[in-house]
Amino acid sequence: MPEVTLLTLLIYVLIGGLLGLLLGPLLKRGGFGWFGNICLGILGAFLAGVILTYINQVTDNNPLMNAMAAAAGAILFTLIVAIFKRR
Repeated sequence: MPEVTLLTLLIYVLIGGLLGLLLGPLLKRGGFGWFGNICLGILGAFLAGVILTYINQVTDNNPLMNAMAAAAGAILFTLIVAIFKRR
């Protein structure tokens, strides 16, 4: 398994946090608050990055691919958790 670099972690935190914060107002009833939305975005970005790196879809030395994986993970994870919250 490839090593996770500091740049990769920084990309996950920045992209995930920003998208989590921006998704909050778009969700019904404001999502999980600003802190909760940021944490969900970061968690989703990290999970997507790790999973996609593990199945060899993203390499650690490609910041653009890491950013796209982080964005997709943050959006999907935040929306999935919001759907389960409503039930």
